[in-house]
Amino acid sequence: MKTNHQFFIDIANFPNKLCIFRLVVILISVTCFLCGLPVTASIIGLIAGLTDKWDGIYARKHNMCTELGALLDQISDLLFNFFVISAAVCMGVWPIWVLFLWGFRDLSVLCMRTSAGQLGFTIPSSFLGKVATFEMFCALFFMPLDWALNNPDYMYAEYVQAHFHPYIGIGMHWLAFLGILVGIGMQYVTAIKYVRTYINKYDEAVRDKKAADTADATLDHASGTDVHTADSDADKASETDAHTADSDADKASETDAHTADSDADKTDA
Repeated sequence: MKTNHQFFIDIANFPNKLCIFRLVVILISVTCFLCGLPVTASIIGLIAGLTDKWDGIYARKHNMCTELGALLDQISDLLFNFFVISAAVCMGVWPIWVLFLWGFRDLSVLCMRTSAGQLGFTIPSSFLGKVATFEMFCALFFMPLDWALNNPDYMYAEYVQAHFHPYIGIGMHWLAFLGILVGIGMQYVTAIKYVRTYINKYDEAVRDKKAADTADATLDHASGTDVHTADSDADKASETDAHTADSDADKASETDAHTADSDADKTDA
């Protein structure tokens, strides 16, 4: 069915469909992990991460980048991190302060970008931010495997204990835990850069707004002066025309009266 709404036209292109697919896959991955299927969760999460990279490449290659696509990509990244870190906290893999540490940074940057959009400028992503995102993705991928190798309640715990050395589980734990901390740490470094960019562009936006307001006020004053002057000139012209018309009428009346009197005198004579 054809539609004239640009929203539905944009959401129907292939990269944006991949974003929506990734949102669904993220929920399935987290559900599998909470249900005690960590390996399945990691594999599905890997698929979600690959689509995150592929949709951007495809969109740029085929000139299908849209504002909606950028929004969906940002939402899917935020939800992926939030759901997986929350699941890790819920399952006892990571402490809850990891969620708070990540959430404070990402929500602060999100609010800052929203404010920047309202002021008419953007805060571009940095290369370090992309590295941090990749680092966090790797940590989130290893996290369910960490739980599987170190949790005695795992349904295949006996198989894990029989075939994997305990040091493998310890190594996987620290690989995932340090990975998420390093990724969040890099995100805070990029947040500092984003704050500096925001401050500089905020100052420019405020100066431009003040200059525009001053120019508008000057233009309004000039327009008001011109209108007042035009009205005054029109009033003066109207008064002059009226005075001239009255004078002409008076002269014409005097002339007619004089002519009438002269004709009367001639007739009497």
